[in-house]
Amino acid sequence: MTLGDSHSLYSFAGVAEAKIYWRGPVTMHRAARDGIASLLPKNCRPKAGDVLILSLGEIDSRVHVPRIARLNARSSLEEAEALLGRFEVALKHFRAKCPATVALASLVPFNPAYLEYDGYENAEACRADTKAVRDRMNARMASMGVPFVDFHDGYANADGSIQPRFSDNNVHIDPRHSEPVLAALRETFGREFTSRQPPWPPDSLAEKPYQSPWKRFRRAVRAKVKAWLGIKPTPARTSPVTQRENPQQ
Repeated sequence: MTLGDSHSLYSFAGVAEAKIYWRGPVTMHRAARDGIASLLPKNCRPKAGDVLILSLGEIDSRVHVPRIARLNARSSLEEAEALLGRFEVALKHFRAKCPATVALASLVPFNPAYLEYDGYENAEACRADTKAVRDRMNARMASMGVPFVDFHDGYANADGSIQPRFSDNNVHIDPRHSEPVLAALRETFGREFTSRQPPWPPDSLAEKPYQSPWKRFRRAVRAKVKAWLGIKPTPARTSPVTQRENPQQ
């Protein structure tokens, strides 16, 4: 299972075994504040023998950590450490109650086109700070005592940015190039995983929102009544998350 922001979808859409619970533009800050259990939808019920991979922190590293650091008059690395400390406490609390193996996914390389350059002396300083924050967050998550699925280097340039051929032209890796992810999964868990060619965009691979049995029953009855009356069904709505993890959110 993968759970978290849109990287829980894009990073793992090319893995056939992945059951994906995409929770919108959720942040590591929220997970630390409200608890990781608060992110689980009712249809995500990890059990013993399952692996639950959390994808959190990319939005924080790119947008919120530098902004909050300036407000707190401290460096981005200091702010990142404070966030990671809070998250590690939440992770330990969640692991104590979760029967599945809980793992963390690495932060992906950054796309320079989606950085927040305001507040920096120049673009180079912004990119260097972003790389430093992501490197620190990945290193700290790797030391939190849970499996760490690290595929960052398989997609990164030397400056920490994403290689354009592996980018979805947004803030994600393109899941049609999943070999680094598959290799990291094999190395982390010591078993084989299967590649799949995801649809594009891969949104349909995410698990549908939870519906109670009573609501499913009412919807089925309503559909039958409309069919009997000759009323055409309304088109299905698209994903409510259209801008994913852009700074405006």
